Amino acid sequence: MALSDEDSRHLTRVVRRGPGDRVELTDGAGRLWPATVVAAGPPATVRVEAPRPAPPPAPVVLYQGLIEGNRLDLVVEKAAELGIARVVLMTTSRGRRTPAAEAAARRLERLRRLAGAAARQAGHGHLLEVEGLVPFGDALDAVRPAGGYLIDARGELALTDALGGVAASPAALLVGPEAGFSEDELAAARAAGLATCRLGPVTLRAETAALVAMSLALGAAGRFGESGEAPH
Repeated sequence: MALSDEDSRHLTRVVRRGPGDRVELTDGAGRLWPATVVAAGPPATVRVEAPRPAPPPAPVVLYQGLIEGNRLDLVVEKAAELGIARVVLMTTSRGRRTPAAEAAARRLERLRRLAGAAARQAGHGHLLEVEGLVPFGDALDAVRPAGGYLIDARGELALTDALGGVAASPAALLVGPEAGFSEDELAAARAAGLATCRLGPVTLRAETAALVAMSLALGAAGRFGESGEAPH
């Protein structure tokens, strides 16, 4: 089987595999194909074996307020690497200026490409879904209160304490922009039944808060103790 130009470059230049090396191919929708590299190309060619099901995405969704471009790139790339289910870009009252529709579409496409590359390199069988832009109020409506966690230094609970039931149900993490959530947004989240959670005694940058929150949710769900093999 011959790989595409993009996948050939990824194979030889990023993960640096050559003839005889074992690799896995994915369709991004839940299947993995063990394979052996036959030739580096271009195009690279591989000998493909029977597919197997991949582990499902982690039951974690990140609603991320708009932040500076390179920081948003980092959040999406690491979310894909960690294997969460979705990232939804969210507009908030203190967020960066909302881009026009055409610019937002280009940005989403770029983020999806970054997510795809990160997911493939990490060996995930599912590609991260990147969506948006969603107004904060719509995000609250979409989140199930029992599994919703708004991350803010003013939160009443430590996120580690609030995440006790995440293993049994999806968790939705709401992280604000660089300037954080407004008082009105914090009040709206509380009124909607979400847990308002802090990450410690200091105020973290938005991208740091997102990475820490995702990691804690994945740990609560037991994902860091799982093997890479999908159940047969």
